[in-house]
Amino acid sequence: MTEPTPLDQRRLRLTSVLPVWVLAVVGAVLVLTLPEKDDFAWLLLVFVLCVLVSFVLQLITATKDGLVERISIASSGAFVVVLVTAVVLLAR
Repeated sequence: MTEPTPLDQRRLRLTSVLPVWVLAVVGAVLVLTLPEKDDFAWLLLVFVLCVLVSFVLQLITATKDGLVERISIASSGAFVVVLVTAVVLLAR
C-alpha cells in the first residue's frame, strides 16, 4: 500500500471539509432568513447535522491518515459559523 502524498492529503481535506462548511453556511442563512420561533433549536440541529455529515464524509474517504484532523477542521468550521449566527440572533 502506498503512502498518501501531501497533495492527496490536501485534496482529501478539501473534498471532505468544504461540504460541511457549505452546509453550515446554508443552514445558518436559512435559520436567519426563515421566520421561526425556535431559531436556536434549528441552529443546534444545523450543527448536529454538520457533525454527522463530517463523520459520514470521513468514512466515505476510507483513509485513516489525518482522520482526526479532518473531522476537527470540519467540525470547528461549522461551530464558528453556528457561533456567529447565534451572536447575530442574540443581537436582533
